[in-house]
Amino acid sequence: MARGLRRVGAALAWTSRTASLLGGLATLLITGLVVFDVLMRYFLDEPQLFVDEIASFLQVLVIFGGLAYTFQVGGHIRVDLLTTHLPGVVRAWLRLATLLVGVAFLAVVTWTTTESVMTAYRHARVSTVMLYPIWVPMALIPAGLALLGLGMLAALGRQIQQLAGGHPDEVAPEREG
Repeated sequence: MARGLRRVGAALAWTSRTASLLGGLATLLITGLVVFDVLMRYFLDEPQLFVDEIASFLQVLVIFGGLAYTFQVGGHIRVDLLTTHLPGVVRAWLRLATLLVGVAFLAVVTWTTTESVMTAYRHARVSTVMLYPIWVPMALIPAGLALLGLGMLAALGRQIQQLAGGHPDEVAPEREG
């Protein structure tokens, strides 16, 4: 069972890193597209209307592609002004509670955004300039949120194991070894 969980954890870590890498590549592509658009406007007085649309699509990938990896490496913003002064056992239980709330919240938001994607798909909504199906970039939102939720669920499982193992004074790391 532990071997299976390690495999799932490794697959989750790989998927998170890959999604984050795609988000980074999307940032480079956005930069290239904006430079191209500026040059076309300046030198040829030919604005490229598709650039805004593609850049917006790619921005969704930048934001939601990096969520899970950022959580995995402990990169999300934390305010620990008070919690650092609490005993380790209290911090461990607070971490358990916040992970539970986070997983529940992400489940609801992932469900809601998936419904929005399905609505866009059913109504065959398209973008205004290039006329591509708008559900495609919209699908990146629940996918990124679901990946983050799975990462939080894995952290929750590790936190429960830690508390059950009699080490409640330690706080589980975000990053898997």
